[in-house]
Amino acid sequence: MPKPILHIPTNIITGFLGVGKSTAILHLLKSKPSGERWAVLVNEFGEVGIDGALLGGTESDGVYIKEVPGGCMCCAAGLPMQVALNILLQQARPDRLLIEPTGLGHPKEVLQVLRAEHYLPVLDIQNTITLVDARKIADTRYTEHPIFLQQLEVADVIVANKSDEYKAGELAALTCFLQQQDWQEQPLYSVTMGQLSIDCLEGSASFKGVTTTGSVGMPSVDLSAMLEDDFPSCGYMSYTRKQDGFETRGWRFQEGFVFEQQSLYQLIAATPMQRIKGVFITDK
Repeated sequence: MPKPILHIPTNIITGFLGVGKSTAILHLLKSKPSGERWAVLVNEFGEVGIDGALLGGTESDGVYIKEVPGGCMCCAAGLPMQVALNILLQQARPDRLLIEPTGLGHPKEVLQVLRAEHYLPVLDIQNTITLVDARKIADTRYTEHPIFLQQLEVADVIVANKSDEYKAGELAALTCFLQQQDWQEQPLYSVTMGQLSIDCLEGSASFKGVTTTGSVGMPSVDLSAMLEDDFPSCGYMSYTRKQDGFETRGWRFQEGFVFEQQSLYQLIAATPMQRIKGVFITDK
């Protein structure tokens, strides 16, 4: 019989949309000790999962990845998250677990799920790492957004990513903002390209502002659409989601679709959006 899964070091890697969480996790995976098995539970705000493909780990590398698409993984009292997490732990039996909530996820609720009694002997919840782009501190759409603030509040380590793109005074503005919010006790590191030190993972989570009871209080998630195998006659499916003031639209195409690369770039450049990511087969 396999040994029981006990006290797996577990980290949440959080941060707002486009801050570079997946890049940071990819760097950490490349830095993992040889011979260790690491698992990644990644959450997409959209209904179509992309980050699992972008992270690209393989079991032969000792990396196991599972996605939870369709809004915050802690919706419906954490049921989608718990199902995916339990499967991942049984399949991978990892030496470390990394959890990447969507940039619009609620990290307090994720931590609340992980703090449930049945996970106490299984998971050793260590540092919650929050990535932030210091250039956004001048934008009230971020500094007044409750999820952005929650991500910083729960942080045990704050990482100012993309620091090579900062202008003079932007990192200092971030430091001042953290002091104003009384969050200056968390270590603050400045990095480029998500190049986190693996040492940042070590340390016990503080669970700041996290309760042990109460429901998540958010809409349920219907993952059934992601299980469909039969495409309609047009050869593609489209999914839409609205939550927390954002809207996402995603598409899945049959493998026979080939996009003309230049036209694809022109379409993306001409479409106003917060961000876009995808995997496309093109003529290039």
